Amino acid sequence: MSMSLSFELVLAYMILIPFIIANIFFAMGSLFQNKTAKFLQRALKVEEKFSKSQNKRYKVFKYVNFIIWLIVGIVNVFSLDNLISIGAILVLFAFRSGITLSKRFIFGIHDIRVMKLHLSDKKITKIISRVVKIGIIIELMFIFMWGILYKYLSVSVKTTLGIEVNVLVMILWSTGFIYGIVFSLILSVFSKDIILTNEIGIVLLLSGEFVREKIKKTKFIPKFFKH
Repeated sequence: MSMSLSFELVLAYMILIPFIIANIFFAMGSLFQNKTAKFLQRALKVEEKFSKSQNKRYKVFKYVNFIIWLIVGIVNVFSLDNLISIGAILVLFAFRSGITLSKRFIFGIHDIRVMKLHLSDKKITKIISRVVKIGIIIELMFIFMWGILYKYLSVSVKTTLGIEVNVLVMILWSTGFIYGIVFSLILSVFSKDIILTNEIGIVLLLSGEFVREKIKKTKFIPKFFKH
């Protein structure tokens, strides 16, 4: 392996690790799903029944996407001559990255519009807007990483499908992107509620909104500060 390809590989890993960590961080927002739903229900003044139906619809969409991504990713990884390589990681995540980029972009626009209409606290809306942009930038890191590895993949990883690995990654990513656009548009058109609850859950946690809400529910603290 040449010095140039070695440098490209190291650089790609330096991008890949933060990419995976950031996506795990966003996924942790699901741990605050119930708190996020209750906060948004009060803030947006929506009925609980309506809010739950919207949330259920998005959960179905999310689980279906997850299953489709795993099937598409794993099947295509097994078409490679080397299953344990950075090329295999790119093939595995290509379809998912395309879906996630279009999903965060479309749902982000939808959610920010909803929050601007219903929330008086502009600070939270601005933070959420910033987090959505960061989420989009994180997914663009995948394309940047692929660009760095383009030459390496063309000479180091082969497929049994009769096409180059780079072509396979491009097909998977583009298909995921188009699929994400179609289904995200359908869901956002019929939804009047917040959709990106994972990202918003992280924002509310980092902004201290959950802590402030907890303090408000504790009766002895306001009494203590009266004196």
